[in-house]
Amino acid sequence: MSPSAFVGRQQQVDHLLSDAARVRSGGSSTVLLCGDAGIGKSRLLEEYLERTPLRHAALGGCLELGAEGIAFAPFTALLRQLVRAGGPAPGEGSDLTRLLPGPGHSPQTRPGTDDNSRARLFEAVLTYVEEYADPGGLSLVIEDLHWSDASTRDLLVFLLRNLGPAPVHLVVSVRSDDLHRTHPLRRVLPELERLPRVTRLDLDPLTREAVAEQAAALRGRAPDPAALDLLLERSGGNPLFVESFLAAPGGAVPDGPRELLMRRVEPLAPTTRKVLGLASIAGDRVDHGLLAEVAEASGVGEDDLDEALREAVDARVLSATETGYLFRHALLAEAVQGDLLPGQRVRAHRRYAQALEGGVPGLARTETVAQLAHHAYAAHDHPRALAASWEAAQRARDASAYPEHLALLERVLELWELVPDAADLLGLSQGELLLGVCGAAQIAGSLRRSVEHASEALGDLDPRVDPELVARFLVARGLSYKELGRIEALDDLRAAAALVPDGHPERAVVSATTASVLMLRGSDAEAERVARVAIEEARACGDRVSEADALITLGSLLDHTGSDEALEMLRKGVRLAREQGAVQVEMRGLNNLGGNHASRFEYAEWLACAREALDRCAELGVARSQGVGLVNGVASALLASGRVEEARAELLATPAGEDLMGGRRQAIIAQLTALEGDWEGSQRAQDEFTRLLPRETATWVEYMPHYYTRVLLLLFGPGERWAEAARVILEGERDIGMLSLVRFSSSGLSAMAMVAWRLRRRADPGDRVLADELAGALSTLLDREDWPVSPVGELIGSTSRAFLEEDPALALAHWERALPLVGRARGLTRYACLFGAFWAAYETGDTSGARELLHRSERLLTELDLHFARQFVAEMRAVLPRSATTAPPAGLTPREVEVLVEVAKGLSNREVGEALFISAKTVSVHLSNAMGKLGVANRTAAVARAREFGLLQA
Repeated sequence: MSPSAFVGRQQQVDHLLSDAARVRSGGSSTVLLCGDAGIGKSRLLEEYLERTPLRHAALGGCLELGAEGIAFAPFTALLRQLVRAGGPAPGEGSDLTRLLPGPGHSPQTRPGTDDNSRARLFEAVLTYVEEYADPGGLSLVIEDLHWSDASTRDLLVFLLRNLGPAPVHLVVSVRSDDLHRTHPLRRVLPELERLPRVTRLDLDPLTREAVAEQAAALRGRAPDPAALDLLLERSGGNPLFVESFLAAPGGAVPDGPRELLMRRVEPLAPTTRKVLGLASIAGDRVDHGLLAEVAEASGVGEDDLDEALREAVDARVLSATETGYLFRHALLAEAVQGDLLPGQRVRAHRRYAQALEGGVPGLARTETVAQLAHHAYAAHDHPRALAASWEAAQRARDASAYPEHLALLERVLELWELVPDAADLLGLSQGELLLGVCGAAQIAGSLRRSVEHASEALGDLDPRVDPELVARFLVARGLSYKELGRIEALDDLRAAAALVPDGHPERAVVSATTASVLMLRGSDAEAERVARVAIEEARACGDRVSEADALITLGSLLDHTGSDEALEMLRKGVRLAREQGAVQVEMRGLNNLGGNHASRFEYAEWLACAREALDRCAELGVARSQGVGLVNGVASALLASGRVEEARAELLATPAGEDLMGGRRQAIIAQLTALEGDWEGSQRAQDEFTRLLPRETATWVEYMPHYYTRVLLLLFGPGERWAEAARVILEGERDIGMLSLVRFSSSGLSAMAMVAWRLRRRADPGDRVLADELAGALSTLLDREDWPVSPVGELIGSTSRAFLEEDPALALAHWERALPLVGRARGLTRYACLFGAFWAAYETGDTSGARELLHRSERLLTELDLHFARQFVAEMRAVLPRSATTAPPAGLTPREVEVLVEVAKGLSNREVGEALFISAKTVSVHLSNAMGKLGVANRTAAVARAREFGLLQA
């Protein structure tokens, strides 16, 4: 039997093959293949690829090169194989050329980088894979995800979330024993495993029978029982260790895995061991041309090299690939490298760097420069490492590999102090480099790193010597603080403004950013003044992007006025941003324009803005990567319009990510399910929200939905938990100032005011004290001069003041101002207004007015039959019978009549209880009492008797 016999893994390969067969009709599927080093993952994948039932297959592996690694390496390998197998090569200008530049693609013909270049790249890869897979299906294997760079992980997650119905079978191997506590994959793996189309397959050690089978295959005979027991004990059932024990039997038991693996290397000729040592410096694989140059520089001629490589392949230490050599296992490469002396390793790294600097035929420049940076750094060749890391950073940026771009720039920064003429080598100052690092950190989402770098630079700079450079660092740090939701952003931006002279191009950027931060902090008056200044400065220097940004801020600030001026500013800002290609500014403008329409009860226009933003993403080729947040906007507009089922459909149609947008998605779901009465579903969504947006990392604006949804759950959920709801509101004020910022808290204020109204209607003195504290906090907000005067602001203001007013007659005056606007409102605000007005009318003796408000609420149930609306109607129905001049017949109570009405609809006791917000047991008691009073023995007879009395319609 062949030494490479496949043993002990038939069940696992059958699992992979059957899973692959299902994707042709059932859509994409992913298997995470996990196991310790040497457990047989690669051998299993080799068998799977040979037998896959799908039409096409490709294999890509992650490379262990550290911070200066090759971004997207496995995807580049996969795409290259698919193109070689007959797939279309990326055309000129295609985003795929970032990963797979062809011979006719120069850097000048590749697409430039902008706000959406990374998103477009991800969508281009997704589209290519989808089109290649249909028809016949596609098997893709990615090996060694534990070595992956951040960009590879991000792209993988994106694909898994969006492949959906495409017939793609993706198998990803992970060395699980490498995942130490701080390994980045420790966070990503649970995220992947939660996806609906992802399963995990763990490889366990071989059984005793499988070890015996492997030994028989390798030695040509089965070991005796005693030898088998010893082999199993020493190897732990690890196939690689079994093979290593059998390759060099006898002698003392090795101290550990490295010594065990080196047993198969030690018998080889000295030249072969030397070549293997040189090859191991490149990792677990090496290009032949590169190895030949390094070997020659190390005194190994061409013929000796060929002979050494042949011996290594025959000894099954190396295997040959199309372009070079691969160690039989990464552990073997690590063992060989670990056996080298420090001086040997440094010299080998230096020779690799020298060979790579001259260029290696057939090796892409991106890979060449990444390896050059790695080897030069390891060889302590600081000038060469500096230059290579700088070039590698630019190539990572051009490939939209932003985390790797940042890591490489930080490597350049580290080397700067070690290279005396670094500024001359790179053609830039250290200050310019640091500014670039700050910007790269912002783009990569590493905002705290940006703050740290900017702070370090500011600590060394004197604003009297170089005020412009200090201002630029203040702006960089201020932008990061802004995204982190930190108030320090204002301090930095104001300080920068003081340093930048009038007429300087940076002033418009500083002013526009300052205005938006002021708006987010609720300082609307100052924000308006600064935004107007920013518009003038931007127009003076021709900065159309800053002009658009400031116009959108100013229009958003004025939307509370309900003026047409605000609308026109927002529209102009969107137009300018679109003309300048400032996509993020344009999306912000469309979002805020939709909010302006919402403040006017213009739900159709709000929805149109949300859909326009989504359409723009599709037009720009980033719908599936950036559309998640915009789908959230569409769902919010539909939900506010009362179109609950359509909102749910939108939310379910697009997969949500494990990020800010995914957190916001969960916030919408939590509120929707709370209003429907699905308490468990709402709590699950709440838990997901706090997982994705934990308090310690979320900004106060991002975290506000957490408090608001908790209030809804306590206000409308089981039990009268209104005191707890009040405490949650006050906690939110202390934590994030949720009542201090009128722009963001006003929309939920009527529900919060209802909490105080509920508490005041209870006899507990403690509830009264809590209600007064809450009412005082809410009244402070309502009394602010900048309370919105838009139609929505007027309705919510009147509704909230009415709930807080203790005198029913005075409250009714507020309700009379609110009621004319109710017809334009939707959702909770509309029902809350009718409900509160009902109680004010009832308590002032206006029974007919109360009854009319009840009838209006009942009619609205046909539009939005949600839990909270049914709850309001049931409470109103419960009190009106007590105000009638004629008491119910047969001694029935109003509640017993209510129960009979619901029973007549054919509802069970549980369903009656849900309709009337009482328990099924209480329903049973009321029904039994009613049957006794009516003199009947069952519920059918009770309903018939109630009809005879005229209590029910026939």
